[in-house]
Amino acid sequence: DTGGLSFEQKKRLSIAVELASNPSCIFLDEPTSGLDARAAGIVMRSLRRIADSGIAVVATIHQPSVAIFNSFDSLLLLKRGGETVFFGELGNESYNLIEYMESYPATKQIKGGENPATWMLTAIGAGSSGGGVDKFDYANAYAHSPLAGDCIEKIDAISDESTDDSRISFETKYATTMKTQSIAVYKRLRIIYWRSPGYNRVRLLVSAIVALLFGSVFASQRVPRNESDMNSRITSIYITALFLGVNAMNTALPVFEMERNMFYRHTASLMYDQRAITLAFTLVELPFIILSSLVFCLLWYFPVGFAVEAGKFFLYWLFMTFSLGLFTFFGQGFMAIFRDSQTAQGFGSLLIGMNSIFGGVLIRPQAIHSFWVWAYWTFPLHYVLEGLFTSQFRDDTTPIIATLGSPFYDYVLKKNCPTGFQPDDSDLKYCTTGTAEDWIYVSFGGMWVPENIPYNILYLIGAVIVAKAMVVYGLKQKNYLAK
Repeated sequence: DTGGLSFEQKKRLSIAVELASNPSCIFLDEPTSGLDARAAGIVMRSLRRIADSGIAVVATIHQPSVAIFNSFDSLLLLKRGGETVFFGELGNESYNLIEYMESYPATKQIKGGENPATWMLTAIGAGSSGGGVDKFDYANAYAHSPLAGDCIEKIDAISDESTDDSRISFETKYATTMKTQSIAVYKRLRIIYWRSPGYNRVRLLVSAIVALLFGSVFASQRVPRNESDMNSRITSIYITALFLGVNAMNTALPVFEMERNMFYRHTASLMYDQRAITLAFTLVELPFIILSSLVFCLLWYFPVGFAVEAGKFFLYWLFMTFSLGLFTFFGQGFMAIFRDSQTAQGFGSLLIGMNSIFGGVLIRPQAIHSFWVWAYWTFPLHYVLEGLFTSQFRDDTTPIIATLGSPFYDYVLKKNCPTGFQPDDSDLKYCTTGTAEDWIYVSFGGMWVPENIPYNILYLIGAVIVAKAMVVYGLKQKNYLAK
């Protein structure tokens, strides 16, 4: 027993999905095909209740039973080539159809208990026997019959009676407001995320493992002493931010792809639009992004030896949250625009590569070639890393011994001993020792300073908006399930 819905239940569910948009008319293609007599009866009774509620039900039907055939109010019977043979009300027990067909001498009278559907198809030559097809042209007869004339007159009368007051119009093409759509979709996604522990557990577990692995490296030396120690710290910050971002993007792709394909079906039924699902995805992702970054910061921040200050911890948490959120949302944006997760992952890898190269760590800002300056100012990892570094080493007076010949060595030598120094150990140590804050300033060419933190936050907010705009555009303009 594999569970799940039966074929008949799936048919009824697909009908219910279409009804969610409150349509004035619903079209069905062979709703009873593949069902046994009991299941077909259940589906037809459901359609009968829908029709009785005022919604027009139009269905194609294939070899219906007598009970199913007599459930319909009207019949449009076409012969091969699309020509109309009969169009009108069936009447009780298909009386009107039988009376009309038997009014032509070429029609063989129906037998007692015979299925009217099978009988009419046989009569016009569409049945297994093909009787009557070469003897009488039912389509031509209908075209000149009073039944066809009455139909045309009724159409003309309805057309003549149409006025602006009687015109059916709707404020929007959706049955509910944007607010109602967003709330309903959010509740649905919240349940899906709650029932998808694998996706969310992996994010939390990876955050914890990365924090413990990299944090343990500094457990025995929580205070940097020289430039090598400082380089080790900023490299670890860079790697952890990038690694968690890559993991966030890759894990988000298959989840969003599944919901994107479901969205195509739902939006075709006018249940909700791309804005509702984009907002819902944002709101449902935020708690897990915030929690993942918090788990990482709690297990990483203190073992590394950063200042035990609420303000600095909050800023580190904030920028790590931005990092995880940006890569997650850009992953969703690529998934919304491109056909499959493989293509989206390819473009995601390009984004990750450009961020890693021009983030300001592998190539320092002052060393980037003028041709590639645009990449440094465009890709968001630069702003994440600048925020992380400047917020943590701001007012950090930890003594850092400069390496002979480095830019930091020249900087502290000029700052501490502008007139030079005497070659004794105490004077040498004083003249070549600076602070952690000075090292950050010199290492990044004076371009990364704490005063830029508010602008970094504003830029990252803008990058999030761009990522969500990609999602909206992709869901609105693309439909990879369209045939």
